Parts: sequence; C-alpha cells; structure tokens
Amino acid sequence: MSCVVGIDIGTTSTIGILLDTKTNKILKKVSLKVDLFSPKIGWAEENPNQWWSNTKKILIKLIQYSKLKKKKIIALGTTGMLPALVILDKNGTVIRNSIQQSDGRTGKQIKQLFNYKIQKWFVKKTKCGVNQQLIAPKLLWLKQNEKNNFKKIHTIFGSYDFINFKLTGKYSIEHNWALESGLMDFKKKKFTSDLVKLGSVKLSMLPKIFPSDHILGNISENLSKELSLEKNVKVIAGCADHVVSAFSAGIKKSGDVLLKFGGAGDILISTEKPLNDQRLFLDFHIIPNLFMPNGCMASTGTMLNWFIKNFLSHSKMPESNIYSYLDKKASQSNILNNKIIILPYFLGEKTPIHDVHAKGTISGLGLNNTIYDLWIGFLEAVSFGFKHHLDVLCENNLPINNIFASDGGSSSKLWMQITANILQKPIKIYKNIEGSSLGASFLAAKSVNLYRNWNEIRNLLGECKTVIPQKNLKKHYYNKYKIYLNLYKNLKNLFPKFDEIN
Repeated sequence: MSCVVGIDIGTTSTIGILLDTKTNKILKKVSLKVDLFSPKIGWAEENPNQWWSNTKKILIKLIQYSKLKKKKIIALGTTGMLPALVILDKNGTVIRNSIQQSDGRTGKQIKQLFNYKIQKWFVKKTKCGVNQQLIAPKLLWLKQNEKNNFKKIHTIFGSYDFINFKLTGKYSIEHNWALESGLMDFKKKKFTSDLVKLGSVKLSMLPKIFPSDHILGNISENLSKELSLEKNVKVIAGCADHVVSAFSAGIKKSGDVLLKFGGAGDILISTEKPLNDQRLFLDFHIIPNLFMPNGCMASTGTMLNWFIKNFLSHSKMPESNIYSYLDKKASQSNILNNKIIILPYFLGEKTPIHDVHAKGTISGLGLNNTIYDLWIGFLEAVSFGFKHHLDVLCENNLPINNIFASDGGSSSKLWMQITANILQKPIKIYKNIEGSSLGASFLAAKSVNLYRNWNEIRNLLGECKTVIPQKNLKKHYYNKYKIYLNLYKNLKNLFPKFDEIN
C-alpha cells in the first residue's frame, strides 16, 4: 500500500503525518517543539537547523511506523510559514537565524526604500503591498547591521525551501514565497534585477521558482541511506502553510472563504483572478489557475489567552476547560444588553489596516457588566475583524459563496454562532481538520497521481456541520459594527501618541 508524508515547518512546532492514500487515514502524527527567539522588542527569529533536526527525527518515526504497517512511502510534501528569510553561504551552511515573517525590525528600512513613487511602481509590479513581511527591507537591515553575515550570502529562500534543499540537495523556491517576498515580477513570474536590487543582493542568489505541485526530484542518496528510505521517494515543492491549510478546510472553488480561528486570525478566499489591493496579501492557490487573496489579524487567540491569564488566572474556574466554562456562562448573558465593543489590536494590526501603532481598546463598559460580558466582547471583536476583511473583498466585487471555519476557535459553539450572527451568513465547519500537514501530504499524493483530482480532499475531511445566523440579531450587530469601525477611525491619530508616553 502507498503512503505519503506531509511535513509542516510551523512557527511553534514541526509536524509530520503519514497518510495512507488507499484508506484516506492518517496512520501516524509526530510533533516537535520549535523555539522562537526575540532578542529585541519586535524581533522574531528561529533556527533553520532546528527545523531540519526536527524533520529528520519525525521522518525516522514515520518511516519506522510505515515499515511496521508494511506501507511504502512514495512521496513527501512540505509546507511552512512565509515569507521567512533563510540565508546560506556558498557551502550551503545556515549563516544566521531566520528572520520570521512576523518580525518587525525593518520600519526604518521600509521608509528608506519606499517613497510614494517607488511604492506605486512596486505594488503594480509585484501585486504586493508595502509591509513588514517583505524580504528586501530585511536584507537591507542585514547589510546595515550585520555586514559580515551579509557578505557571506550565497543563497536566499524560505522555510520549507530550506527543508527541500536538505532533502534533495537542490536549490529551489516555491512560488508563494516568491510572490510574498516582493522580489518577483508578477507578470513575468520570475525574480527581476530591478526588484532584487532593493535588497542590495544579486539575482543569482535566488534559486529558480517552481509551482506548488512540481516534483523537485528524489531524496538525496546520502539521506536515503541515513534514514533507511528508498531513494526514489519524490520530494514536492510544497506550499505556504495558510494556503494548504485553507485547502484542507474546504477552500476549493472560487468564492470559498476560510476564517482561521488560531493564535492569529487568518481570512482566505479562493478567486479566479488575482486581487490587487494593498490592504490584503496575495498567494497562489494550491489548485492551478486559482489565487488566494488573504489577510491576517495579528492577535485573536493570543488576545483571548492574554485576557484569561491576566483577569482569570486566580479565579476558581476549572483551568482544564476554562474556554468552554466561559462560553457556557457567557451564553446565559443577554446579548442585546451587552454594549461592550473591543478593538482587537493588542499587537498593532496587520490587515486590512496595516497599523503598527493601533492599540487594543475596550469601550462601552458599565458597572452592570460582568467578566462574561467582556468575554463576549472579545469574541465579537475577532468576528468584527473578519467582517472588516469581508467588506474589503466585497468592495473588490469578489463573490462570497461559502464560508468555512477552522482551527481551535471553531470548536466553540458560542463563538461560531456570534460569527454567523455578525456576518449574517452560514458558517461551515469540518470535523477533524489536520490543517497544513494534511494539505502538504495531499499535495504530494496528487503530484505523483495517488489522487487523481483535487476534490478527493473531501474524503479526508470528515463530517461537515453548518451554523445558521440568527436574523433577530442582525440590527444589533449592524449597529455595533458601525461603532467598531468608527472607533478606529476616531482613535487612529491618537494611537501613535501612546508610543510617545515615557
């Protein structure tokens, strides 16, 4: 029987799964912790060698299990966060820690590179907005602050590109890293010297770009011996974690939307045409000829964790299921009497406002309010943020046909009902979604023809349930949402002044 492996190079963990393509079952899952380093405020770095060490340990366990079950591994697919920056020297050795996509050290370099004229040219050429994720400002920062490391640069690419290099010995870049890097000419689908020079590097430092389903080749001979794995195992170019995660949550057709209720809040939509709106990011869909415009709210689940840690850590609430306990108690509150409105900008905000100065704000408090009213306010804040993104999509005349929800927050019945009520649209939720690692394994299987069409992902997703909006709350949430938008508009110019307080 044939199996495939999916490896997810995540921000907090490396995850690997072994998928049986005959039974459509995950035979084994292995997860190892990843360390995130923040040497200074706003910095986010990781050690690529740890990613590779984790990957090898995971592969050993998955290979052992496959042999135990007499399953043959045919292909391996990778995924990971992007656009992290990984730099290698001429010997293929990692020069320094990766600079992560969430790293915020390049504000000065962004100002140096992008005046109004250049920004307008850049957006038109790359389909990218100017934001902290771009690779050129990170490279310029290295040139200005780590000259010796900068001089050693021979190869530039991303997280799962690095893992693919370690698996095959071949240099390559998957096209979503290329797109989000801001170094690729969108029309030409290749890196160009006029964009690359923004980072003060050479075009030759960037490997060839490949689509997600491209077979890069076999695992290297040395690695096959080390892992006791057949040397004809195929390695697939892979894809961005949020893209394959969306695909594995049901986003297969134009107009499908995913709301990811994780530590950060992601919103992704499948489209037939690329969206050129600076308020959002743009990626290629895992399915050829489709695109995936997307946004990311900086603090959603992390904001809820902050609230629990700081306001409820010494309470008598049961720690093991504090989320469900809060949901149960909050469900007994009268929604119509809750006037609390919260801006969820506890880490500034990425899309759609791109405002590093934005602050978390709680408004509408009264002496009648309880801790459970606040909990509802925080849940509503995230859902209002998602609605803000949907408004941007509607402004671009994009159809919204089906809305799916995934990740940890989607298990909350209260939160899903609140979201459906705010959006006034049904929310679909698949059971037992494995996310990025499942998407990576499916991509690998599809690339080597173990699956014949993209719709076969449905066989891996389990039962789907639908949450229906309550029409009687439409006016209530319409009014609250208007205030939500106006709160930010009215406070926007004040937020930077908070940073001046000393």
